[in-house]
Amino acid sequence: MIKGVIQLLLILFIAITSSIAQSAQITVESQVDTTIATIGDKIHLMVTIQYPPAARFELPLVEERLGDWEVVGQHLGDPQKIKDGFRQTWNLELTVFDTGSIVIPEMEIRAYASSDSTAMPLVFKTNAETINVISVLPPGTVDPKDIKPPFPIRRIIPWNIIIFILLILAIIISGVVYYKRWRARQLSVPLHEDYLEPPHVVALRKLKELKEKIYRTDEEIRQYHFSMSEIIREYLERRYFIRALEMTTREIYEALSELNIEPEIISDFSELSQKLDLVKFAKQIPSSEMMFTLWDIAYNCVDKTKHEPFLNRRLA
Repeated sequence: MIKGVIQLLLILFIAITSSIAQSAQITVESQVDTTIATIGDKIHLMVTIQYPPAARFELPLVEERLGDWEVVGQHLGDPQKIKDGFRQTWNLELTVFDTGSIVIPEMEIRAYASSDSTAMPLVFKTNAETINVISVLPPGTVDPKDIKPPFPIRRIIPWNIIIFILLILAIIISGVVYYKRWRARQLSVPLHEDYLEPPHVVALRKLKELKEKIYRTDEEIRQYHFSMSEIIREYLERRYFIRALEMTTREIYEALSELNIEPEIISDFSELSQKLDLVKFAKQIPSSEMMFTLWDIAYNCVDKTKHEPFLNRRLA
C-alpha cells in the first residue's frame, strides 16, 4: 500500500516537474513604443512569444477595441527560428481620442506545452501599460490647433454663371441637331447622267457574271435564282424609280402597268417574277434547261427596256 502511494507521488512529481520545465521554455513579453502620446497618435503594442517546437498558443480575440483604445490594425508575424524553439511577434496598432493616463489593459494568452488537446493550458498575461495622452494644444493657448495646416478653399463658380454656360451649351446643341435634321430633309443634288453607270449596264453585267458560275448543289441553284431576282428588282428600281426591292410581284406588276411600257414586256417581267417566286417561296428546284430559260427572259427584259424613255408616268 505504502509502495503504491510512493509510486503515485513520484509520478505526480515527475509530471509537475516536467510541466514546470516546459512552461519555463515558454515566455510572453509585451512592450509599447512610447509612454507619452498626443490625441490621435498611433501607439504600437508588441507582444513577443517564445515557445518550443511542440508547443502551441492561443491569442485573445481583439477586434475593434482594447479597453479605451481603438484597434487600428494588428499583425501576427511569421515564426522565427531561435535556439531550442521559435519566436513570434504580435503587433497591435492602437489610438485614442481622450487625454489623461489611459491604460492598455492586460491580455490573457493561453499556451500548451504539447499538441495534446487534453493538456492543461499555461496562462500568461501581458503587462498593463499606462500611456499619458496629452492634448495637441500648446501650453497657454485656448483655441484649438489644426492637426493639418489649412488648405486653400477652391473658388466656387456662382450659380448665375453656371446657368448661363448651360444655356449657351443648350443653344449650341439645339442648333447642331436642327442643322443635321434640316440637311437630312434637303433633296440631294442629282449627279449628271453621264457620270452614272446606267442601270441596264449594271444589270446586264451582273447577269453575265451569274451565268458564268457553276452550280452543283440545290442550295447553289436556289441562290442562283435569289441573285437573279435581286438583279431584276434592282434594275426596275433604278430604271423606273419604283421600290421594287420592297414590293411583291403583284405590286411590281401594278406599278409597271402605270408606266408607258409595252404590255408584252410587262408580261415578261411578271412571268419571270412569278417563276422566281416559286423557287424562293415554294422551294422548287428547276432543271438546268429552265435555269437558262429564265436567264434568257431576264436578259431580254433588261435589253428591251434599256432604250425606253427615261420616265413617263400617267398623272391622275
